[in-house]
Amino acid sequence: MVGVFLLLLNSCSDNALLEDGINASEREKAERVMLRNANEDETEKYLVQFAEVLSKAVYEREDVRAFLKKESLKQFDKNYDVLYELVKEETINGKSFRDILVSYSSDKIIREIETNVSLLNILVPKIALFKVEPENLNTEDNEIPVAISRDSETSLYLNGKKELSLQKGEVPSFHVFVVNENSRVVAVNEESEMLASTGSTKAKRVRSMNTGTNRKSIIFKSPNFDGGNNSEAVDTRSAWVGSDIVGEKELEAFEYFYTNDGSVNQKALQRDYIYYGITPQKTSGSLNRSISEYISFLEINPKTYFKISDQRDSPSPNKDPYIKEDEIVNMKRELSEAELVDRMWTKGAYEFRFEIVTSTNQHPYIVYIPLRPDEIWDFHIDYEYIHHTFFRHSKHIYKIDPNKFTAKRVNLTPNRISFGKWHLAEESIYRYVTILEEDESIENTYENEYETTRVQMDKFKGDVKVGLGLGKININGGVETEKTETNSIREKKKVIVRRKEASDHLGSVRIYFYDPIIENVLWKGVFHEVYTYNTGIVTFGISVR
Repeated sequence: MVGVFLLLLNSCSDNALLEDGINASEREKAERVMLRNANEDETEKYLVQFAEVLSKAVYEREDVRAFLKKESLKQFDKNYDVLYELVKEETINGKSFRDILVSYSSDKIIREIETNVSLLNILVPKIALFKVEPENLNTEDNEIPVAISRDSETSLYLNGKKELSLQKGEVPSFHVFVVNENSRVVAVNEESEMLASTGSTKAKRVRSMNTGTNRKSIIFKSPNFDGGNNSEAVDTRSAWVGSDIVGEKELEAFEYFYTNDGSVNQKALQRDYIYYGITPQKTSGSLNRSISEYISFLEINPKTYFKISDQRDSPSPNKDPYIKEDEIVNMKRELSEAELVDRMWTKGAYEFRFEIVTSTNQHPYIVYIPLRPDEIWDFHIDYEYIHHTFFRHSKHIYKIDPNKFTAKRVNLTPNRISFGKWHLAEESIYRYVTILEEDESIENTYENEYETTRVQMDKFKGDVKVGLGLGKININGGVETEKTETNSIREKKKVIVRRKEASDHLGSVRIYFYDPIIENVLWKGVFHEVYTYNTGIVTFGISVR
């Protein structure tokens, strides 16, 4: 590749080279899109094959239906999923699940499916709208179809044949087995794709799969998906996100800084690359003033509803939204989700206020993020249908209970909500973030004191940072990223802030310049484990780009 680049450099004008570079970049993007679409089509082909085979087995064998029901109720990923690789060798009346499927197809077909869909999954869905739940699936019923969601429709198979199609987005009112790819775990071949992360957190999220000659593991994209973890709330410092949340500069930084061993490649040094272009080989660089810190996503603990929906009697038009009707009864027809939200909730949004304290300002930098209840929580509304009789009309009954809410991950990357630039020559290695849900009330002035720690100025020559981390590279090749008396200057700073006194305090966190940004990358950039901050109520991520 270097030789090709030099040849172009010698034979083309700068403009031609630029145009060629742009065209090549566009071609590469187009090729990646075409390849991704081709891969998706190929995957769908194998999912359809598996759906056809499985539909024969569940049509003819009650023991297979009972087996899938039993496995789904285990909720290994806190959903009613049955991961094929984890259960294929389980015995059903003397034969393995895999052997039963082979008997309805062939070993060659099943092997091809296994090879091409590593996260092959069978979901027994809970459809609350129609009170269809895995717990009440009747295993004596042999007419439970196998469903697969395709680009244009949902196809339903019975005894090996496609019997019915549902429009895209249409929800069945009966039990189905859904064939798909599991979205809560990642499969890793332990022999060929070892994880970059180390330590106890890895052990908590990894589960082995014995798959013949190759030993694989699954990694839960979030500890919150691990069904083996019985705690209600998992205190985690990372979360798995898609490529839309991670920037190119962060990915480049991870290529240089990806370990937890204190070496010149440690993850803590990622901001040194993003802001200054410093690498293990190029140990000084100028500040890139176009780089800034952004909040990339956030999650709000659902139990916070009871805390932040407290301003109900205020005359202000901006008062907190709250549930005004916890039960809705409608005659004749069903209600849409939008209609239910409109009838159950008062209007408005919560005003989440982020106060970012830096050492360079006497007052915090304030960011507001207004979010509606339906943007931050899944409501899991209970639904009951009462049939029409001679004595009564049919009824659709909907009930909402805040105790059943679950958190949504709100992607804020498109909003580009900045926490400001971070230049270590001018600012402390610490920032502090306080989060409130603002309520209309009188304003008061508060004064707080924070610890600020600045890097020794011999690390800088104007905008140029000299050296990795905070100190010198030691004889073992390690780099200091923790403050000491010799590599930093510790001070106290008073910060004055004006707040509305009735606002709800949702916690505070400290952000450290040498916190990692990306913890891990899997599947060639499809999944990224990013460092997160958690106040106990609000979890959020930061992107530096």
